[in-house]
Amino acid sequence: MNSRMQAHHALILILILISLTSCSIKAGDLPGTEWELISLNGQEPIAGTVITLNFTEDYLGGETGCNYYGNSPDLGKFIATGDGRFSLEPPFAVTVQLCSEPAGIMEQEEVYIETLQNAVRYKITGNHLELLNSAGESTLKYRAR
Repeated sequence: MNSRMQAHHALILILILISLTSCSIKAGDLPGTEWELISLNGQEPIAGTVITLNFTEDYLGGETGCNYYGNSPDLGKFIATGDGRFSLEPPFAVTVQLCSEPAGIMEQEEVYIETLQNAVRYKITGNHLELLNSAGESTLKYRAR
């Protein structure tokens, strides 16, 4: 085999490897999954609170530790593409229950919802999901439930 043919085969192999690597995150990875928040902007959630994120085909929702949140085909939906792009189409609903315990729960909820709405990318590694902001920072980290 001449060197030109070897270079051609090497290039094809490299392109195949790149395409396989870039396909490791598929749009189908999120529907049907349930997650529990383990980090919000680098901090653990307040002790005694559980924040969740669940996906169906067209719906995203969960608990904030106090209220429930989500969207639906009627309200707007989430978009997650095979290349890791993520967005929420408005509007986005949150129930309006007031919780006073544990201390700081309502502030945490507000920060969580705002951070979730600002997510633009997602990444799944093993049993962990990360949502990233426009600066590429991992702002929300979850563990599979």
